[in-house]
Amino acid sequence: MKIKKFQKELKQRKIDFCILISDDINFSYFFQEQIENSILVIPSKGKPCVFVGPLENIKTSFKKLKYKNPFKDLKNLCKGTIGINESKITVEQKKRFSKIGRTKDVSDMLVELRKIKTKEEVARIRKACYLTEKILKKIVKNFNFKYEKDIKNFIKIESIKNNCELSFEPIVASEKNARIPHYSGNKRIKKGFLLLDIGLKYKGYCSDISRTFYVGEPTKNDVELYKKVLSVQQESIRSLKSGLKTKSLEVNARKMFEDKEKYFIHSLGHGLGMDVHEAPSISLKSKDELKEGMVITIEPGLYHNQGIRIEDDILITKKSHKKLSRFPRELIIIPKL
Repeated sequence: MKIKKFQKELKQRKIDFCILISDDINFSYFFQEQIENSILVIPSKGKPCVFVGPLENIKTSFKKLKYKNPFKDLKNLCKGTIGINESKITVEQKKRFSKIGRTKDVSDMLVELRKIKTKEEVARIRKACYLTEKILKKIVKNFNFKYEKDIKNFIKIESIKNNCELSFEPIVASEKNARIPHYSGNKRIKKGFLLLDIGLKYKGYCSDISRTFYVGEPTKNDVELYKKVLSVQQESIRSLKSGLKTKSLEVNARKMFEDKEKYFIHSLGHGLGMDVHEAPSISLKSKDELKEGMVITIEPGLYHNQGIRIEDDILITKKSHKKLSRFPRELIIIPKL
């Protein structure tokens, strides 16, 4: 992905080589495959190469080199200034890289590069959303779960059936448990709101979708609370366009919650891609600006006596936006168990 653009930026910063280890997700971003114990070398000009272990047998368009002593081999190859992702290496690794040559941190370059998605990246996120929504539909259609963990296990089994990994550990929170945004327990499902936060990873790219259902018959106040969260989400999504400061999204969402703003205890959203949380950020402290090609989530919530969150994945386009997740947002009522 975007090798030539990255090489151009390396040249502008007077960095001769960038070295990425296979534990770094940016390795997979460029290499488009996950392999272990390997090192990717991207020169400022010329063809990238990958150092692999003696037992690795992979096919790649990059030049492939078998290593015996990786740091010694790198020192022989990389003459000049090398770029490293300091946010993804250990102190010991940094010391060893510094023995190869003068190092410069390129973590900010990688963050900026991954903010804007290619058509292929967007297609993978859209497919991840589609597969996630297939699972949500099955949960609602055949709801016979007794405990929160029953739903979690169902999600995990379905993700395997769809040849996907989980983007993160699913959140399944019934009634008062939904007041905790990152709840991780296992209680019997009770009457009240049931919050599900699910994400799948398709070919390396994540979805992140939250829906809140109601088990049993909701009160008028329950319905009004849900409508409030939904209206904040709809208005926030409606305003999305290239050039918009992400901080303003957060400010406006909090204004829309009015006297309930104190129960909105996390940020409005975040960037989405190979990581489930990546740039741009959407918060009161953010200095980011929306640009065409970014994929973000919008997830307002209220957490008081119960919890409600509605989250969708959105692509920013040249003039507006496109919803990548399509599962119904209206309150779905599940008959009492």
